Amino acid sequence: MIFTMPALARSLADCLSPELPGASFYADPNQQGTRSPALFLRQTFARISPQPGGLLLRRLGLDLVYLDRFYTVREESRLQAAADVMDQMLETFPYAAEKDGKAVALRTYDRHWEIADSTLHYKFQLRLRLTQAEDAALMRSIQELNMEV
Repeated sequence: MIFTMPALARSLADCLSPELPGASFYADPNQQGTRSPALFLRQTFARISPQPGGLLLRRLGLDLVYLDRFYTVREESRLQAAADVMDQMLETFPYAAEKDGKAVALRTYDRHWEIADSTLHYKFQLRLRLTQAEDAALMRSIQELNMEV
């Protein structure tokens, strides 16, 4: 299975959309044409280290940015409710690759969230054990990531 950022964004959207009805999911922050509420996937860091057997451990820091309608009544409560949904849904979630579509469970690590400037930032890490070929495909997909889910 080849791990890619577009497939990750799609998998997260598929997992969260039933619990966040009406939310638009985007694989990357955008400026125009955003419908709120909206959820963006941002990569915050990537670290790589060699593992036994020729594998690589790639740690990806991810930030799900949730924007609701600004300056409305109970805005803070809606952001906290969205964080609660993510807490419940994202300990593990199904990831499906683009080609074969078979889903595997991915575990998240170091999950935490904060609300700043009327925006929810739900941050977590993925720890992926990859081969050299899988890592090359992932890095290529990170560089090409500019899509809407």
